[in-house]
Amino acid sequence: MPRLSETAHLSILLGSGSSLPAIPQMKTTFEDFKKSKPTGMRHLLNLYSADKSHDSTNIEEFLSWLGNRLNGLAQKEIKEEKTIRDSLETSLVDSISGGFTRDYEAMERQSVDDIPQNGDLMDNPGTTEIVYEAFFRRIARLRENTRVSDDAINIFTTNYDLFVENSLDRLNYAYTDGFRQKLRPEFNITEYSRRPVDVARRFRDHWSPVTPFFKVYKLHGSLNWRRQGETIIRTSDWASKDAIVIAPTSSKYADSQGAPYSDLFRELSIELLRPNTTLIINGFGFGDDHINELLRQAVGRDDFAMIAFVDETESKVKDFMQKVSGNPKATFITNGKDNDSAHHFNTLADLIAYEDPFENHSEEDTNAE
Repeated sequence: MPRLSETAHLSILLGSGSSLPAIPQMKTTFEDFKKSKPTGMRHLLNLYSADKSHDSTNIEEFLSWLGNRLNGLAQKEIKEEKTIRDSLETSLVDSISGGFTRDYEAMERQSVDDIPQNGDLMDNPGTTEIVYEAFFRRIARLRENTRVSDDAINIFTTNYDLFVENSLDRLNYAYTDGFRQKLRPEFNITEYSRRPVDVARRFRDHWSPVTPFFKVYKLHGSLNWRRQGETIIRTSDWASKDAIVIAPTSSKYADSQGAPYSDLFRELSIELLRPNTTLIINGFGFGDDHINELLRQAVGRDDFAMIAFVDETESKVKDFMQKVSGNPKATFITNGKDNDSAHHFNTLADLIAYEDPFENHSEEDTNAE
């Protein structure tokens, strides 16, 4: 496995599991909504389940399917199904914004200095935010002495919450989330091609880029995104009941979404194709067919390495592991017989506290020790 400090391009993919326990799993939110038995829901679930490729526990896929269905219905049929969609979206937003807000308020009572520099995060009381901040601080430190020309760290996430942005803000790390810095921030994909420079470190007309620097890609949207006409804007009100931007989880629905999702997935594809790339995955259950296909293509290359922290008991995780079985470019960190927390985000954050935790030592190095 690669040295993280020397890999030419480093990307991270974070899924909903990384935001536990602050935010409940989406399948839990979906099950709770089903139990409320809204009018017409049983009929919709029967139609949805008729397609055997559909995941009955996937709230995002169901919302994507329902959105496409509404586009093809007569006006008279829309009302009841639109009510279900709106209610389900509200339940999803409430569970995410509520969990993030509670964690955010708890963290605001603590200092960044309270974050453990090293050691086991499991032994330190705190919030989900603490794990995010510890991870980013440690990954930044790991890359700070790298000699590669492109030392930016890509953070791809399917999460709607704001743990990534809030953590980087609290750590005072420079980053771009694809929005132009203006009074009303608007999404523009070209922002990912820009990088601030440190004017205080100018030497002989050579400008040094700000480090560490992160690029944040919200592949499925975000709590603080709003659509205004053809534009996506970023707001400061993540608890608003305004419509949230929700993306498809299956490639068969992707074409109907357009920008910014098509742009964001193109960026993911580009970054995975860069030579000498390492991708670290945590909290992702492989429930997005579009992402899965890009990952399958990437692990087919000799200069790519994927390290995924997973719960191998989940069906979609098992399916993906079987599809890439035997591929030396795909490494899965799974739970052991007496350890059910190997896939947790704090496990990854703890490992990153050590220099190049995934490095392979040669036999000569081992003997020298």
